[in-house]
Amino acid sequence: MAWAVSVLILVFAEAVTVVGPAYPPNAVAGGSVVAALHVAAGSVKSIDILQADRPFEQPVRSAVAGWRFRDSDNGDILVVVDFRTPNLYSTGSAEKNLASAGATPGLAYPKKIVEPPYPPNSLAEGSVVLHLDLAGNGSVLRVKILQGLGTLTGACVAAVRSWQFVPARTKKGMTASSEAYAVFVIRRPILPPRLPE
Repeated sequence: MAWAVSVLILVFAEAVTVVGPAYPPNAVAGGSVVAALHVAAGSVKSIDILQADRPFEQPVRSAVAGWRFRDSDNGDILVVVDFRTPNLYSTGSAEKNLASAGATPGLAYPKKIVEPPYPPNSLAEGSVVLHLDLAGNGSVLRVKILQGLGTLTGACVAAVRSWQFVPARTKKGMTASSEAYAVFVIRRPILPPRLPE
């Protein structure tokens, strides 16, 4: 029975249309947003923000409200959005630990996310959207690229493989494999001004 539930969760929601959120122009540091999308007949009917850093909630709401799934898809979908800190080189840890207080029953919840490094040979900015298959222990099993961004795509895929989730649970309380969507929003790095010599 648990196997059947796992398979149903894994093939549950296939995104047809995804749009990454815009990086707020007033944001000087990165942040993250965790949201549960409530989908009926393939359309997002409502959005619960489970965790959000300011000022990132509204851009995420606006973007994911337009996501579209197969017409037969119904249920709750986890979306984790990381707005990468706009520095060329990280000055601190690239890991963020998230509290799972807002977890939704039946969905996994991220407990550790890792920001991707910004490839020094890139000038791109925008969004990378990934579909994740999650194991019953909360690790990332498979990654499918839904929206790429040149050389930044590989960095995002490598980073998301290090993410850890609190596993989804069945109604009987057993851990189960599940799925989630990861979105990386990347702004071109801000370079410090050169000092006069």
